[in-house]
Amino acid sequence: MSRKFVIAVLGALMVSGLAGSALASAGAGAISLSLPIGARYNALGEAGTALSQDATALWWNTGGLGFLARRYPGGDLQMMTSSLAAGLANDIRLTWLGYGRPLGNIGAIATSINYLDMGWQKAVDEDNNEGDDFHSYMFSVSAGYGVKIMPTLGVGVGIKYFRDSLAPDAVMQDSAGGGGSGSSFGVDFGAQLLIPQLKSRVGLSIANLGPDITHVDAAQSDPMPRKATLGIASGRRSEYGGVLMVADLLVPLYKYVKEDDVDGYVFGLDYDQNEWGVGFEFDYNYSLFLRLGWKNVSGGDIHDLTYGMGLDLNEWIGRAFIFDFAWVPQAEGLPHVTRITAGYRF
Repeated sequence: MSRKFVIAVLGALMVSGLAGSALASAGAGAISLSLPIGARYNALGEAGTALSQDATALWWNTGGLGFLARRYPGGDLQMMTSSLAAGLANDIRLTWLGYGRPLGNIGAIATSINYLDMGWQKAVDEDNNEGDDFHSYMFSVSAGYGVKIMPTLGVGVGIKYFRDSLAPDAVMQDSAGGGGSGSSFGVDFGAQLLIPQLKSRVGLSIANLGPDITHVDAAQSDPMPRKATLGIASGRRSEYGGVLMVADLLVPLYKYVKEDDVDGYVFGLDYDQNEWGVGFEFDYNYSLFLRLGWKNVSGGDIHDLTYGMGLDLNEWIGRAFIFDFAWVPQAEGLPHVTRITAGYRF
């Protein structure tokens, strides 16, 4: 099969997996690392950099892990599942499992696994001859540590290993050594600052710093979805409930350059491909939550509402089970997809 065909196959697979905010990462590899984790934050305009202080902080902002012991002294376990590309392919699904554990006064650790099942494909050559079916997937494993270096400032670091299998090597007949799979690693840094006087928080996260992912050859390698995200969160409470506002601004840390001596992706801020999201959360007695947000992706066709709800059963049955639901947009013209989180706080 020709290299042109192989690239077309991989491109079709990646397009199928670009549902959600990953559209802003056009050109990047490791698409699964661009899909936001946690139904709560997805419902809030996909914003959580200044808000997350649970196990999902490993994805949003490792600085939030520094405050995990204050909120959940025994730890936090969460799982999220989400269909992707609804209306295009029903067998594409993202699953994330994460656990955060406090270490007392010396901070907290967290670990997670992220698996994107991209379904089954049928190999078809450039003459439309059908070959064998093959399965495509991506996964990553992550670990992180966060600590409070001041009563109001948490910092953290994370590391992850990523691998994908887009097509078996047999499909890549003209590329020496195959090329259907690729791997890389990434490093994350984060900080979260509390501003008690304003009942607010500010967060900054730098994520997925790592080498490019090579499939067919080095000249066609894809950058990790490197990004810088700035977030704010502010809330107010009454006797019966509260309201929370969050906002995030994401800028990719890679951009395409075509000059005399450069033709490809380089490290740098690409403001033309930014994303931003805002959200509001209303809760009754920390137990019933209604959420509404807006997501805007400059480099994709996403300018739409996000919404969802959540339940914390601790106030009702004395068991800290949580359930969160979110409905988030895909590209324009496609239906929203559902993301569901279940968790337990120890």
